[in-house]
Amino acid sequence: MARSFNQSKYRSKKPTPKDIPTDGSATITSLRPCSDQPDQLSVRVARVLMGRISITTKSKHKLSIGDPWTQDLADALHTELTRSRAYRSATRTIASRAISASDLKHNLRRKGNDPEAIDYAIHRLTELGLLDDAQYAGMKARSIIRSKPAGRRFIEAKLRQKGIDHSIIQDTLDEELQDQDPYQDALKLARSAARSLASRDPETRQRRLIGRLARRGFDHDIVRKAVETIEQELESEK
Repeated sequence: MARSFNQSKYRSKKPTPKDIPTDGSATITSLRPCSDQPDQLSVRVARVLMGRISITTKSKHKLSIGDPWTQDLADALHTELTRSRAYRSATRTIASRAISASDLKHNLRRKGNDPEAIDYAIHRLTELGLLDDAQYAGMKARSIIRSKPAGRRFIEAKLRQKGIDHSIIQDTLDEELQDQDPYQDALKLARSAARSLASRDPETRQRRLIGRLARRGFDHDIVRKAVETIEQELESEK
């Protein structure tokens, strides 16, 4: 078992398109039609997937298996190949989870995609309606509200962390919070927190309740009113 572990630990890194030399020593090893896009061909050089090109591009450059991979050829196919890689990586990501445009861009950058290709992928997905920050913001806000009562400032901060535009955030909050009562939400959270603080002295309990509600984004006046109500309820139970 130890040998197997060590072998996997020191296994060489899988080659990427950037690792392929462009001095002609590597050759095109595959030009395969794509089942999901019949007008596209996947290109492999030295068995490494470089991306996709159109059949028209193949004909234009008279490409064949065995052709040397030169700098001129790499430059000629650069835009198509890098855009296709970024776009396919992006579609796989949005198929697995909801994500904001900003987070998707960071994700594609971490994977080493070309900046121009990333912009292309983001624009194309937005154009097709597959990437929608307004829709994402609404879903994220609803998820936060369902999970635990929260004030406007808390939800706004969470959406800002996702790179959502300010105007989209404000529109989202106006819509998602229109039926929420901040005081009742804060009171609900305070009652839940107060159960574990019932044995504390009033000053400590109030300080911790205030901190808990403030961290969840409730305004000062709402926090004060909710804590006062909790203290009155605890006093009446004695």
